[in-house]
Amino acid sequence: MSPLGETLRRARLAKGITFEDAERVTRIPRKYLEALELENFGILPAPVYARGFLRSYAGYLGLNAAELLPFFPVGHVDEPKLESLPEVQQPRTWNMSGVIAVGVVAGLILLVIALYSVGRESSGPSFTRTLGTEQGPAVIVPQSNTGANSGQNAPVNQGPAVALPDLAGQSVDDAIAIVRGSGASFVVVGVRQGDIPAGQIVEQSPSPGTAVGPGDLVTLTVSR
Repeated sequence: MSPLGETLRRARLAKGITFEDAERVTRIPRKYLEALELENFGILPAPVYARGFLRSYAGYLGLNAAELLPFFPVGHVDEPKLESLPEVQQPRTWNMSGVIAVGVVAGLILLVIALYSVGRESSGPSFTRTLGTEQGPAVIVPQSNTGANSGQNAPVNQGPAVALPDLAGQSVDDAIAIVRGSGASFVVVGVRQGDIPAGQIVEQSPSPGTAVGPGDLVTLTVSR
């Protein structure tokens, strides 16, 4: 045994101090006090704590701790080895607010597509809304007499201008046939006009009796 443990034991016995007394005053567990006197350094904590225990215990016994520290075999004290903690991977979870937001956006997109489809199906086959408000002109479809897809087989007047009859009250197809017969071009304007049935001529320009022919333009206002 080195002088360290024997010196501590003799000083404690000389003062009549028990391990219980030393533990109560120094706050050092009894097992560490006994380990210092028996030089059982293997059960002592890490060197930094073991040196602190030695200083406190030596000072309590009236000894000079600086004279005892050289006998303290620091290298023989096993430092605690901490095992590395296992890597914890946090499971990927969906944020409920994000899922709800995605669902709302998808629902809005589907709603817009559905409304667009319904709007196209509800529009009339002869008119496409391109201009105006609910109460004003809503359809403008320019037509000419030179195309073969106008849907009319009425003869086209290639001769002198003829007087334009009163087309109000006639169907749009009949009015177009009359205008085509004069050789003039035409524009169809669809408007909402009270209780007048859809597809019926409401107004015309130029007025009835005006001579029109090739190169002239007739505007037909149609109820829709």
